Amino acid sequence: MMGIDPGSYATGFAFLSSIGNKIDVLEYGVIRPKKDAELIFRIGHIVKELESLIEKYKPIAFCMEKAFFAKNANSALILGHIRGAIMSLGFKYDLVFSEKTPREIKRAVTGNGAASKEQVANMMSRLLGVQTQNSALDASDALAIAWTGLGNP
Repeated sequence: MMGIDPGSYATGFAFLSSIGNKIDVLEYGVIRPKKDAELIFRIGHIVKELESLIEKYKPIAFCMEKAFFAKNANSALILGHIRGAIMSLGFKYDLVFSEKTPREIKRAVTGNGAASKEQVANMMSRLLGVQTQNSALDASDALAIAWTGLGNP
């Protein structure tokens, strides 16, 4: 399962393997395009990096955080471009797609749909046995998205 927390400056990713009740973390992190790059180059960088990871781990499904309504219309539009590019990549590799709202993910991971990103990171560390304290919150969010995408509460 691939989990994606999309963003134009930081896209979190996580790859989990699930056999029975055992979940292994294969890799997780953040893709960070150059901040001063034009949008088309940031999107290209994200897609290129994700494609390399998909070819390495060969997931059969991916879950992405569902877009929420941003107060800034331009930010929402840019996020839509990023999400669309990632969805196209999922289509290219014939991945089963699902999406969860931030509230659904937080509720599944912590029991509280209004939990902080730090609470989510703490729970991912406990549930998956990885150190998330030194990781970007986008990476721990991607772990939570992948974990939830596997059908966990």
